[in-house]
Amino acid sequence: MARPVDITPDPRYVSSRGKADYFHGREQIIADFLDACDKSVETKGGTIFLVEGAPGSGKSALLIECAERAAKKGWRVAKHLYARALHDVTTMRRQVGASLHFRIESMKSGIWPVEVTATFAQPRPADVLRKKGPPLLLVYDEAQMLHNVSIIPRPNATRSIAIETLNLIHEGQLGRPVMLLAGGLGNLTKVFGEFEIARFAKNCRVVLGPLEPDAERAWLLDWLSTHAKAKGNPKVWIDAIMQETQGWPDHVLSYVIPALRRIYADNGAMTPQGLAHVLQAGWKNRESFYITRTNVFNPEQLRALVRPFAAEQSGTSRSYGAIMESLSAVVPHEEVEGLFTEALRKGVLGRHGTEYVIPIPSIHAWVQRKYGIPQLARYN
Repeated sequence: MARPVDITPDPRYVSSRGKADYFHGREQIIADFLDACDKSVETKGGTIFLVEGAPGSGKSALLIECAERAAKKGWRVAKHLYARALHDVTTMRRQVGASLHFRIESMKSGIWPVEVTATFAQPRPADVLRKKGPPLLLVYDEAQMLHNVSIIPRPNATRSIAIETLNLIHEGQLGRPVMLLAGGLGNLTKVFGEFEIARFAKNCRVVLGPLEPDAERAWLLDWLSTHAKAKGNPKVWIDAIMQETQGWPDHVLSYVIPALRRIYADNGAMTPQGLAHVLQAGWKNRESFYITRTNVFNPEQLRALVRPFAAEQSGTSRSYGAIMESLSAVVPHEEVEGLFTEALRKGVLGRHGTEYVIPIPSIHAWVQRKYGIPQLARYN
C-alpha cells in the first residue's frame, strides 16, 4: 500500500545551500571556533575566523552551525554580511540593527528666528561596532566577494575604510567582543591578504576538506532511515554511495535526492534495482555540478588546466609555473593570467600552501573522461 502523502519526504527541499537538515562532523573546527569566541569575551577583543574550501565542501552549512552555537552562548549574530558593510556605515547599521545617531554642535537664539548649526559626525563602520552591547558575531559567506570593494566608485577611499574595519576586528581593537566568521573559496586567504590581513590566530583559519567516514555514514543514515523511513538495514546502500562521494557534502546530496525519491516509490524498500538507479542518477547530478563549475571554459582550456596533474593521484599539488606553462600552450599569453584567476574563482583550482590543487574530488577524472582519457570512464 502506498505511503500517506502527508509523511512523504519531499526531495525538492533538499538543498546544498544554507542550513544542513542533518549536521555531522566538523567537531574540531566548531570547538576551535567556540574557543575563539570564549577568548574574545575574556579579552573584550575579537578576531577573524576564516573557513575556506572548494565549492560543495559544506562551508555555508558550517557557518550556520557555528553561528547557532555562538547564539546559544549569548552572542548577537548578524547574518549575511555584505562587503559594502565593511566600508559603508549605513549598510553596517542595517546589518547589525543599530539606530542612527547625530549630535547638535551648537544652538544660538535671540529675537530673530532660531539659528541651528548641526554637525553630523562622519562615522565609519567601526564606530557602529564599538557601541556597547552583547558580544557580536558577523557572518560573511562567499567572502571572496570582498574583491568587489576594489571595483566600486571611489575604490581607494572605500578600500581604505574596509581595511580599517577588518583590521580593527582582526586585532580586537573595538572595545567589545566582535568576531567575523568568514567563508569562501580556496583563494580566500589571498583575498584577505590584499586587505592587509595576513596572519590568523592559532586554529582560526580552516581549509575545509571532505567529511570523516563516520560523519558521512551518520549523515546518510539520517537521510535514509530517519527522513525517508527506509525499511531494513541501509548499510548496503550507504556503503555503495560512500564509494562514490568520498565524503564530499555536495556529492552526498547528489545521491540523497534520487535515493529519497526511489525509496518512496518503492514504499520504503531498498532493492538492488533501486540502488542501481540511485547510483546512476547520483552520477548525473554530480556531472551537472561539474558542468556548472566549468562552463566558462572550453574543452581545450579544461584539458590544459588538468594536464599538469594528469599522471598523479587526486590531491597532488602543482606549482603556479607548471599550470601557467600548460595554459600558455592553448591561449594567448595575455589571457593566461585571467584564465588562471577564473579557475580559482570557480573552484576548479585551489591554493594549497605555495602550490595549487584540483580541490573538487573526481572533477579531474571527469574532465579526463569527458575530454581526454576514456579508460577512466565508470558509467556509460
